[in-house]
Formats: sequence, structure tokens, C-alpha cells
Amino acid sequence: MFKRFLKSKFFLFGLVPIFFGSILAVIILSVFIYKTTRDIPSIEELTQFRLNQPSMVYDAKGRVIAELGTERRYPIHISEMPMSVRLAVVAVEDARFFEHNGIDLLGIIRATLKNIKAGRFAEGGSTLTQQLVKNIFLSPEKKIIRKFKEAVIAYQLDKYLTKDEILEYYLNQVNFGRGGYGIQAASINYFGKNAKDLTLHESALLAGIPRSPRLYSPHITKNAERSVQRRNHVLLRMYENAFITEDEYLNAIEEPLAIIENPPTRQRFAEYFLDYVLKYITEDLAIEAPQNRGLKVYTTLDMDFQEKAEAAVRNNLHATSTRIGYFGPAGHLSDLDNNTPALTEYVEEDGVIYVPPTIDDLLEVPSYLKQNGFNKAIVTKVESSELAIAFQDNTTGRIKLSSALWAKPVNSKDRRLDDFKKILKDNDIIYVVPANDKKEKDIFLLVQDPPMEASLLAVEPMSGAVLAMVGGYSFEKTMFNRATQAKRQVGSVFKPIVYSVALEEGLQPMSKILDAPIISQPDENGMIWRPKNIVDEYRGETTLKEGVTKSINVVTIKMSEKLGIKKILSYAKSFGITSELANDFSITIGSGSISLLEIVYAYSVFPNMGTRCASPYFITKIEDADGTVLFEFSPPEHVQVLKPYTAQIMTDILMNVVQNGTASRAKVIRRPIGAKTGTSNKYRDAWFVGFLPNLVVGVWTG
Repeated sequence: MFKRFLKSKFFLFGLVPIFFGSILAVIILSVFIYKTTRDIPSIEELTQFRLNQPSMVYDAKGRVIAELGTERRYPIHISEMPMSVRLAVVAVEDARFFEHNGIDLLGIIRATLKNIKAGRFAEGGSTLTQQLVKNIFLSPEKKIIRKFKEAVIAYQLDKYLTKDEILEYYLNQVNFGRGGYGIQAASINYFGKNAKDLTLHESALLAGIPRSPRLYSPHITKNAERSVQRRNHVLLRMYENAFITEDEYLNAIEEPLAIIENPPTRQRFAEYFLDYVLKYITEDLAIEAPQNRGLKVYTTLDMDFQEKAEAAVRNNLHATSTRIGYFGPAGHLSDLDNNTPALTEYVEEDGVIYVPPTIDDLLEVPSYLKQNGFNKAIVTKVESSELAIAFQDNTTGRIKLSSALWAKPVNSKDRRLDDFKKILKDNDIIYVVPANDKKEKDIFLLVQDPPMEASLLAVEPMSGAVLAMVGGYSFEKTMFNRATQAKRQVGSVFKPIVYSVALEEGLQPMSKILDAPIISQPDENGMIWRPKNIVDEYRGETTLKEGVTKSINVVTIKMSEKLGIKKILSYAKSFGITSELANDFSITIGSGSISLLEIVYAYSVFPNMGTRCASPYFITKIEDADGTVLFEFSPPEHVQVLKPYTAQIMTDILMNVVQNGTASRAKVIRRPIGAKTGTSNKYRDAWFVGFLPNLVVGVWTG
């Protein structure tokens, strides 16, 4: 009987194919599961995941210098999230969140029926856990394989984490629009307060945004009505799920939409210093993408010093540019491409896409000038003693010659401007600021964007701590850091290094050198070097002290010839000068190109009684997002450069430079200060380096 059954057609053509087909299906399914799950993260990887959050940089007093990162996110513990937020999100996104095991089969069935009815992929049926998995680990594409992986990971995650932990991850991760990620950032961005202080209707409003921030973000004017409707839908879902009472629901839907006009700006100060710090973290400490890792970087910078330093640099550049004269208008209406008015863009012969400027482009004011009150105006009429101007909003104004006497043409022999027609013509575009004249409110002042630059560095000499760093007028204008990256001719600020060598070699402040013309032999090219003093006069027998005080070139060179160039170069290295210097005596009067950073730390040798820090000190500690200390730094060791008495003598001499020499303008500082100035050929570079016992400040302008 059994043998007959095995030979029957039913067995051969019915059960056998079913049996082997089932085995084949199991094999295919197993292979599918294996291939799609082999790259799924392990539980350890899932639970060790760290949310992107901004790194914070602090000054020496714990004040925020900058909040970094591409995403504004401030992760908080679920205990800091009000129950209204938690329930609002659950109600609208996953009502069975507290019941399922990461995958909601009923939800999938419901979504499938809706999709069939709609004839498209209208609803995904994803749980909050699945949404979390998709946001963190997988792509957002609606593909079967991705959905399968998502379900597997969600199931694993639900077994390993509590519901509160999953909800905490979700509410700290999701995008709420307006640049905010996570509920804390959303609360700050929309309502200007912490998440723990959210009311019911505010919680519902935020809970409705993640579905589509583009559609439901209430700060977008056209979204306002849609945002309220979405909020009310969330409140209804909360009521239907018995999360709130009927009265709470009715009261909440009547609340007006009230969000703050602008989210608090992310703080970002001292940008040149910040860039210097980040380069060190990424290049020297090899921390990848430090901006998004939630690091806490503690620095030596003092924001009080920094603010004063930045203001001093800006004010100095404005004052210097007005002393030199007027460099010309910021543009002219003829800069508009009148030859191709119908074109918006075309390709030039060299392949560069050219977009003809518009009037808006010509009148746009860079934000670094706008914050100083600058505006652009069109000159509509030029008279000798007055300008008529017009603004983009069709308002008009006037500029009087009496307020612009400084604006003589650059390189002009005139001491002051006596006629506006010498510098401007109709349709010129100029920078102006309000004159704040109470009687004549249409009066403005002519100003200009300084065409020169400056840098400043302030350090504490004993520890080497950087207290302030300014690399230029504005980081927005140019990101090149002239305090650390620029190497410029230092002029006479190099001379104290040379005189220090002389004192170390046994000369005394009152030792005399003959200040008389130097007659040099022609070099191999037949060129004769004839160094001169800045003021073309000679004093005869001159002391070393007077040589420094009056910055006498000839005295410096003759003294250097006695010392030898090799010895001077060797000492320069011990002072911390790492820039390459030429092997000739011109460097002794400042022909070498050196960075401000090098010069400032070199001058710290004097108040430090002959020693300097081996390297700059600007970061004290770096912590990770959990508060674990990753790096901790102490002030660097000191390098002995000079004998203490040599440093003391040079300090006294440099104090005399302030009292009786080239740095006499520093006498405005009512404390004993040592300092030296320097200029390069044709005054392209101007330097000042000064010091107190606890402070060294260097400034370059050029």
C-alpha cells in the first residue's frame, strides 16, 4: 500500500514538488535573511551610538566662545522632557508604542490596506523604534530590503532598551526644522525656553513637525495655518488615546500660535582663535570632525581681553585709513553690465560663468561692515562742498565737506580735502554712516572699508597662555590669520634680540659704537649695501642703550659685525624664531620675515627673566560628550634663553624706549612698560610689541 502510494502520481507530481519547493523556499529565505542582515549593527554598536551634537568651546572663565556643529542639538535625559511631549509624540506617531515589541503588526496591516486603497505608498506603518533605526542607521529610502532590516534592528533594540530609553533617543535625534534637532533645540528655537517648560499645546505643536518639517514648521509664514491644524490633530490623537481629558483638549486647541520671531543665534566669537584651535584638534590631536562630537574644549582665551582686542584692531584700521586718505568709491553704477541687459548669465571664452551684477549686488553691504553701521549710497550730485546721496529704499541724504576733510586723495600732497570733485563723481557708490545730527537728520558721514589689515596677539608670558588673538579686520572678510600664518618683515622689533646677544657676550648698556656711515665692499654681483639710519643723520660715539632707544640702524649693524651673524642666528632660534632667516647682516635691522606669534613669544623672554615657554599654550582641557577628559594640558616647560641679568637689563632698556624713544606713544599706559616698534621699507609693515610682567602684546599693521 505504502509502496503503491510512493509510486502514485499524487505523490510524484503533488507532494514531492511541494516538499522540495518548501525546502528551496526555506533555503532562498535563509539566504535572503543572511545577506540582508549580515551588515546589521550589533547590539553593542546600536547602544554605543552617539548623537551628533555641537561641540562647545569655552574661554578661561567658562564663558562660551563658540557653539560648533552642523546640527543644533542638545541631548537631554528623558526626565527633563515633560510628559506632554512624550505622550504627544506617541499619540501621533505610534499609539501602540508601549504595547508592541518594536514591530507593530496591526499597524503594518492597517498601513498596507491604506496603501492598497490609495494606490501608492501613502503610509509606512513604522513604529517609533523603526523610525529611530531609520534615522540613525539606515537610509530613508522606501525599499523592501531596507524595511526588513529596519524591522530586525527595531526588534533587537526593543528587547535591549526600555521604552523610555528608546523614546529618549528618538526625541533627541529627530529633525524639528528651523535648524533644530532634538526636543531641547526645538523648544529653544521655537519658544525660547527649555523643553521641561513646554505647555501641552506647545508640546503638541512640536510633536507634529517631524512628519515633515518643510510642511509643518510654524516659522514659515505659509505653514502657519497648516501647523495649527497639525497641532490640533496631535491633540485629538492624544484625547482619543485617553492621554488628555476633553477639557484639556478643548482648551489647548484654542491657544494661539505664538513662536519667537528669531531663534537665539549660535554663539561664535574670536573666530581666528577658534580656527587656530580647531586646526590643532584635527591635525595634531587627530580628532575627526570635532565640531559634531559634543566635545567641551576649554581654552586660555579671555573674552574680556578678546573683545577689547578686536575693537582696538578695527578702530585702529579705521583711524589709519583716514590718516592716509580716501582710497576711492566702493563702486559705480557703470559696473552694471549695460551691454547685455537681457542676459542673466553667459559663458566667457575661458569657460568661466559670468553673472552680470544687479543693483542689489552693487549696494549689498558685507555683514562685517553692516554691524558697524555702514550703509551704501549712490552719489546723485557732486558739489564742491556737499554731496547729495540716495539709498536703495529711495530715501536721500547729504554729506558736508566739513565732515570729510580727512578724505584727501591717497598720495596727494594736500593736507586735507577742499573739494568733493577731487574724489567723487555722479553715480559713484560710497560707504556712509548716519551723522546723528539732531537738527539735520538727513546728514551722513563719508567712511571707507579699510584696505589695509592688522593682527594682534596677547599672551601671559609665564604660562604662555594665549589671552587674545585677532587675525584681521574680520574673519568674514578674510579667513587668513595674520597673527599666526603671515610672515612679514619685522623691522626694528628684531633689534632687541641682537642687543641681547651683545649683552650676553659681555658688552654693557653704556658700551659705545661709532654711528657713522658704513662703507661696504661690492658683493659678487657688484652691488653695494649702504645701510642708513631711519633719519639720515649720524651721532658719532653712541651707547648701546641709545642705539636701542632711538632704533639706530648703523649702530645695530656695526655691533652685529663684531658678534658674527652665526651667533645672532643661533640666539634667534633659542628665542623661538623658527622662520628661515637670511645669512647676512640685513636681518639684524629687520629684513627677515617672521610671524607675530614668534615675535610675541620671543619678547616673553624679557619679563620672564630670560626664559620662554617652549610652545604656545591655548587649550587646557578637552572632554567628550559624557564629560570624560580626553586631553588635559599644562603650561609648557620653559626654555632658558638669556641670563636673568641680561633679561633685566634689556627690560630696563626697552622701558627707556617707551619713555624716551620710538615707542613713546605707549606712555598713555600708566604703568611701567617695555616696548619696541618697527617698520619695513616704504612703511608697508608697522609693528609694536610691548610687555608688562604678566602680559605681552604684539600688533602688526600693513
